[in-house]
Amino acid sequence: MRFWAGVGLAGLIICGSISISAEAANIAPHRAVYELSLQRGSTSSDVVDVSGIMQFEWADACDGWAVTQRSVMTFLYQSGEEVELGWSLVSWEAKDGSRYRFFMRKVENGVAADELRGEARLEGAGKGGAATYSRPDERTVSLPPGTMFPTAHSIELLNRAEGGDRMLWASVFDGSDEEGLFGVNAVIMRRFEPKKAEASRLPLLTDTPSWSIRMAFFGNGLDATPEHEQSLRLHTNGVVEDLLLDYGDFSVEGELTELESLPDARC
Repeated sequence: MRFWAGVGLAGLIICGSISISAEAANIAPHRAVYELSLQRGSTSSDVVDVSGIMQFEWADACDGWAVTQRSVMTFLYQSGEEVELGWSLVSWEAKDGSRYRFFMRKVENGVAADELRGEARLEGAGKGGAATYSRPDERTVSLPPGTMFPTAHSIELLNRAEGGDRMLWASVFDGSDEEGLFGVNAVIMRRFEPKKAEASRLPLLTDTPSWSIRMAFFGNGLDATPEHEQSLRLHTNGVVEDLLLDYGDFSVEGELTELESLPDARC
């Protein structure tokens, strides 16, 4: 599962350079917990039930953004087999969007199935670069011009939404697999006016406008069909409220159950 602070993300390349501005997005460092459940399954799907938890943390690390994503999902199949899949991605990203470090781990039924570790660097805004993996094997992946890292993509998506734009095509590297590079087509749809304090039990969701956003994720730039799609409601401070993960023959809904601010960074 790929999920960004809203958001984001390779194969489809942004033309021209993009200026990343953390201040423009007015990010609120936070920790969010989502309860996952099966929202829809087709008659052809082997999956008959899904349950789980996803935690997302976006913290200010002074010189960069520290993002942690963890999820545990239990899949029940028509055969009666039950499989528990765990996934985590811990990353640090420079605030100018030029550098990125990552550690990804997958667990199946309590047993470590895969681990990836490495770092990546871009030569400048709108330029290419390279990602170097140190685990499981040492290898280097070229990053084409226009590549972005996940938090930079999330912030650019927020800036585009606030500016009234409707779409963002991007090439993004996150290190979540051995290529780490994939494409996203993000469509910015309905804008919601800020909630009043009395209309929400979660303070971070009040007094901030939000947008309904649909994103399609592609394994590489030549794929005609996305790996999966996401629908979400993204607030201008970076908090994701409603979340739907569409895998084609079944969909998983994420309900925001916990949300808290993280302490300010003492830089």
